[in-house]
Amino acid sequence: MTVVLADDDEDFRETLCLWLMNEDIYETNDVRNGEKAIEKLDETIDILVLDRQMPKLSGSEVVERLDKTSFDGAVIVISANKPDSNLCENDVTDYLTKPIDRATFTDTMRQSI
Repeated sequence: MTVVLADDDEDFRETLCLWLMNEDIYETNDVRNGEKAIEKLDETIDILVLDRQMPKLSGSEVVERLDKTSFDGAVIVISANKPDSNLCENDVTDYLTKPIDRATFTDTMRQSI
């Protein structure tokens, strides 16, 4: 499974990458903003993990632009904010509210496959 993981918090992003590396089934491409996430998306990506608030393009803006890419995988948003009308559960495969733990994150990833 190939994952693009986009979060502007470097420490948090590295933690998520480490959790996925320990699962032995994920190849992870991590980026620090939504603009870079869009650049990485194509038909080879299985899962997109997004922070909701990032520079350049927010997670919500990335979700709005997905139909202009060849990406057709699962979208998981991780945010300190609860879902709202700008980005609801209908727009994404799963929505996790920070703080999250390893088990919650890896279980969500497995269910998204």
